[in-house]
Amino acid sequence: MPKNIFMGFIVPLSILLPIIVFLFKYKLAGKGLKYLFYFLILAALINLAALFLVRMGMRNLPLLHLYTVVETVFFLAYFHSIFENENIKKVIKVIMFAFPALCVVNFIFIQDLFTFNTYTRPLEALIITVICLLYLYKSSASENWLGSPINWVNMGILLYFPAASIIFILANYFTFVGGDGEMSRSIWNLHAILVLAMYLIWTKAFSLIKK
Repeated sequence: MPKNIFMGFIVPLSILLPIIVFLFKYKLAGKGLKYLFYFLILAALINLAALFLVRMGMRNLPLLHLYTVVETVFFLAYFHSIFENENIKKVIKVIMFAFPALCVVNFIFIQDLFTFNTYTRPLEALIITVICLLYLYKSSASENWLGSPINWVNMGILLYFPAASIIFILANYFTFVGGDGEMSRSIWNLHAILVLAMYLIWTKAFSLIKK
């Protein structure tokens, strides 16, 4: 399979799988899962806009800065909804306001909108990973663990974000130090595979939503 087809079409279009499945489960879903559904719709629209800009010969990096904020806020809203501990919920709410402010500071004073946001992207991935692991630690085990949509969603998160944090740090290295172009392409190919895997796991998660 040509790489440009996989990276340019199959991975971006794979986001439609969890969206379509969720549409049939929307009325049964809880607030937390609905936040992720809304995120997927916005992510699909941002990806569509990014592809359009590339086709027009324009740079789409400003959309990546926007995507970083949107992704973080909706994931934090999801975790805020599923946590029961009020102190943790308060911390998450603070981060929901602090992180976008940090992103604004980053693109105004450090990395402008036409520069890859190599500072805020790995920080976002690290935040999401830590909060997801904390939820896993705080949640009680159940006999039907694999029957829970939340558990499948969190599996997808823990598959993608820890590896993504390393990928974004490596992207930071290749941006400022330089390096093997083939190695850089391989890293982003791995990132695309992880995104695809997360969407497939979420598709499974949404299919398990019941009354």
